[in-house]
Amino acid sequence: NFFPHKIASLPSILQGNISTHPKPLPRQPLYIHHALTTQRREKTKDTTNEMQLSVQSPLRPATAGGWRLRDNGQSSNSEASKFRDQFSNFPGFQRDNKAMKFRDDFPNLPGFQKNRQLRPQSPKNQSLSFVNGIMMVHSPLPAKRYPSPSQSLGVRPMTAPVLSREVSNPNDVSGRYSLSRQRKDRSNNQIALPFCPSSPLPSFLKHDRRVLLFNAYYDEDVLQSALEAKRIHTCEIFFYVEDGTIEIILTKQENSGIPQGVFLRRSRIAKPNNNPNRENALTTDNPFYYEIDDLKIGNEVEIFSRIFHIVNCNESTKQYVIENHGWHQVDVAPRPLPHDRFAEANKEKMMRESGVPGVDRKRKMHELKEVMESMLGKQTSTTDRGMFLECGQKTLCFSVAWDDRERLYGDIQFFRLFYYLADDTIEILPVHSKNDGRDQFPKLLKRSKLPRNSRLPGGGDDSMEYYTWKDLAIGETINVFGRSMLIMMCDMCTRQYYESKGVPLNEDLPLKLEEEEVILQRQIPPYNGFGSEEDSLRSCTGGINPPPPKKDLAKMRDKNGVILRFNANLLTDKSDDGHFRRFVIQYFMEDDTIAIREPPVRNSGVMGGNFLRRQVIKKPNGVRYSAGDMYVGNVVDFLSHQFVLLNADEYSHRLMENDERTFPYSSFTRLHGLLTGRKDKIETYFVSKYKGDGTIDMGDFEVCCNEVGLNLNKHETLTLWRKLDRKGKGRISFTKVIKMASDDQLNVRIMM
Repeated sequence: NFFPHKIASLPSILQGNISTHPKPLPRQPLYIHHALTTQRREKTKDTTNEMQLSVQSPLRPATAGGWRLRDNGQSSNSEASKFRDQFSNFPGFQRDNKAMKFRDDFPNLPGFQKNRQLRPQSPKNQSLSFVNGIMMVHSPLPAKRYPSPSQSLGVRPMTAPVLSREVSNPNDVSGRYSLSRQRKDRSNNQIALPFCPSSPLPSFLKHDRRVLLFNAYYDEDVLQSALEAKRIHTCEIFFYVEDGTIEIILTKQENSGIPQGVFLRRSRIAKPNNNPNRENALTTDNPFYYEIDDLKIGNEVEIFSRIFHIVNCNESTKQYVIENHGWHQVDVAPRPLPHDRFAEANKEKMMRESGVPGVDRKRKMHELKEVMESMLGKQTSTTDRGMFLECGQKTLCFSVAWDDRERLYGDIQFFRLFYYLADDTIEILPVHSKNDGRDQFPKLLKRSKLPRNSRLPGGGDDSMEYYTWKDLAIGETINVFGRSMLIMMCDMCTRQYYESKGVPLNEDLPLKLEEEEVILQRQIPPYNGFGSEEDSLRSCTGGINPPPPKKDLAKMRDKNGVILRFNANLLTDKSDDGHFRRFVIQYFMEDDTIAIREPPVRNSGVMGGNFLRRQVIKKPNGVRYSAGDMYVGNVVDFLSHQFVLLNADEYSHRLMENDERTFPYSSFTRLHGLLTGRKDKIETYFVSKYKGDGTIDMGDFEVCCNEVGLNLNKHETLTLWRKLDRKGKGRISFTKVIKMASDDQLNVRIMM
């Protein structure tokens, strides 16, 4: 607010009479404080004008240059005039034009320019509008011109000068629908157009909303399909007469899998192999762009490397081009579309799928659809209405079981079977138990008729036989699309219904079927040769970190160092290996392992040494070789190599003869009993058949045993011969054999 009485002594202060003031002004305003400070600092008249430019000062520069009093409406006119009188002689506030001008070096800030000639507003006027429902066109006003801003501001004008002129002549085409003409029209209840009666309407008014429709197609080669070689695309070409633009929309084909819709947005289309000029493009009759005459029926139009064949147009297009463009009937005669087998086959398929009337879709219409169509007035069949009225909502309920254990991971599943008497349909729902691990499917079979056999391809409904209530009985098995289900139970209402029909049902079967106990047999994989077999078995039967296999420590202590050695021969087809190569087979009784060595023979051509390292060897049947299998004359199979045991050393023979349990073929007691039973035959053999000098060798003894009926193997014969020839001479008297066969146990003990 401005209060003149508070700064009544301001001129005297600014002139330097500060001491004459009786006392400091209390709460001096900001502009007085600035004035006092400036007076003390410079005491010059030149700085007085700059001092008055304070933000809080009630004086602000005027628009035309100089200063004016800022009044916000709160001070009275007398106070303002008094202040003007006091400041009339103040330097920088004179009323003359020279004193009111700015200095040249003052910054050109907004509101402080030298010449505040405003830039003329030149908005772009709307050229088309509707007045009382009639389309009106406005043209620019050409007459009145504002002074150029560049003359006052000294800068380049931003926009073109704006012309304005009121049009009074109604035949003046350059005018517009002005305000004065609008007032005249409202007073006279008339509507005046901005054009004279003799002037033609512009193209966008004359052909407003006039669109020509042409039917066309273009073909496309299909290279990666065995069903079609060429694909026909039908489309609609819209030609907008007002500006010569063209829009192409592809005809939508249902379930074609092709992106369809707008093929080309509305635009002017240039002809191929032409480079249109920008100036010529603005004209209407341009030879570089497609026009109406280029779209005659039968013509081929190339648009963006696709050739469109014009085949037809609608009736309004025919009428327009004949009346305005001089076309003949030949130019608008329709032509047929090419034959597209793939499109026809797809159309027939969609007719079957979409339910077109008259097409056999081989499927049943939904009940709700039948109800809705009957409510809308369609006649429905009343063939099954009697069963519905008789039975209503009566339903038979059975408990069935499906045994699927023959299949891998199969199980026994239980279901509820509902039979609807109204239409002889069946619905099967699963019975879920707690933590059964199955998904909560609501239905196994929706409500429908259940055929006795699986539906054959191509078989109609007339050729199928369906289950009825007479086929459902306890203990019977029904086929549900390849699933054999056993009917086990029914409810009380179902049993009463069957009794009313004179067909009693059997007793209910227990729901829990007897499950066969599955015996799990552990199958041990074959030994792969790495490490010992015991370690491999521990990994199959033990845990994650199995302990080492246990050993028979007592056997290892008792049989430590006990080795059986046999002289063996290799059985092979090669004569050299069978006759000249000899092997020594060692059997270690402490751990039942076997090692084979081949003694080196000079000039034999075969290097001796280890033939087989010490290891556990199994028979072909998978059983280990034991000590009882090691006897003279036996044929053993070591890793697909067959050896015949020819003889054993003296240590091995004595060891085997002292352990009759482990080596039964070395038991002299058993062999003596067999020999005693043949005493008479032995005496008869030597009296009648023997023709010698009274001595026999081991071969003669073996022949004697065979003649008297003692079928002994080589090891048993060798055991008896060792008792007869204790000194190892090779020949003995036959009387020793007769004495051994006698019952004289004393002689036997003496011989032993």
